[in-house]
Amino acid sequence: MIYMTHCETLCTTERTTYEDIAFPQSVHIIKDTFRRAKSGLFYPPHKAFDKVILQKTIDYVVDNPVAGKTAFLFAAGSQGWMGTSGRYDRNTEAELHYKTKIPFLTLTNIYAGRIASIFHVHDHVSTDASACASSLKVLMDMQNLFWHYGFDRVIVLAGEDSVCIPSLEFFGDAKASIQLSEEPDRKPSAFDAVNTGFHVGQGAALAVFEKEHAGMSTPMAKFLGAYTSAENNTNPLGQRPDGEGYSKAIEGSLHVAGVRKEDVNVVKTHGTGTDANNKAEKAALQRSLSEFVATSYKPRIGHTLSASGLLETGLLLNDMGCGIVPQILNRTEDDDVFLSYDAPAPRGPFLSLAAGMGNIYSAAIFSTEV
Repeated sequence: MIYMTHCETLCTTERTTYEDIAFPQSVHIIKDTFRRAKSGLFYPPHKAFDKVILQKTIDYVVDNPVAGKTAFLFAAGSQGWMGTSGRYDRNTEAELHYKTKIPFLTLTNIYAGRIASIFHVHDHVSTDASACASSLKVLMDMQNLFWHYGFDRVIVLAGEDSVCIPSLEFFGDAKASIQLSEEPDRKPSAFDAVNTGFHVGQGAALAVFEKEHAGMSTPMAKFLGAYTSAENNTNPLGQRPDGEGYSKAIEGSLHVAGVRKEDVNVVKTHGTGTDANNKAEKAALQRSLSEFVATSYKPRIGHTLSASGLLETGLLLNDMGCGIVPQILNRTEDDDVFLSYDAPAPRGPFLSLAAGMGNIYSAAIFSTEV
């Protein structure tokens, strides 16, 4: 059995101070394209990762070795720190470090290797670039390491490596994120006919997955299975309205986890709130599951891109620990499935979903019964 024993999360909307922000310095710096600066963004993005790589987690991993092998997986959005220009440390005797942005250090695989070494991980290091599906897609890799390759611990770091002006402009120009001129008439929500779309946010998550061992911390959740799929669609930026990709991921995860669809009664949706995702994800869930309630965190924290799947799973675990499945903010319709109000949190299996550009759909199943 695989357990999640640690999950540290960071969301920019839950912070109250600005820290070394290159952009956006204020709410309206990119006019009519981007307005997620309630507490700003970290730049370079790895400054956000620093906030979830806690010394107590490092000490736990280092001081409690496992019998088998340990892996480190970095779930990034792409494979480079977009928008960063390389520069050399003027002190030629200085030790190389990630804050010195020498050109080759702008690659995410180099950063992953550095963080893996902090945790004394020497058995396996890899990165993933599956866009906004990355942090759930790597859970399929994680389960394979446990089930087939003799690993007893896998550390997953998830965060966006390309929250920069080009990516912000892309979402604005594509009319996925809500533009400033539109905000008087609609707010970020999901599965709503009036309020559609999202703000771009930033976040990070660090999770430790382990097989049971003598020194193991009290688990947060039990990991049951994950699956990643594609769909028959020639547009790598689009989604089929029937939700084929989501359905394949959901049904694959149910099969791998050995869970019946009737047993899943809570869903953490990808929930971007765009018209296309509202239609596709809702159709897939209604076709693939029985009775359930669904929530989305993006109206609350923004779309944190590659971090979103694992980050939002951690937030849901915290909320369910408090006894609730939270409402989807800014709903304009009463809805007891795609929740317009907080609902009591049942125990048992729950489903977490994510999707990424490039025709990538990921699903993971956890259980609160540990």
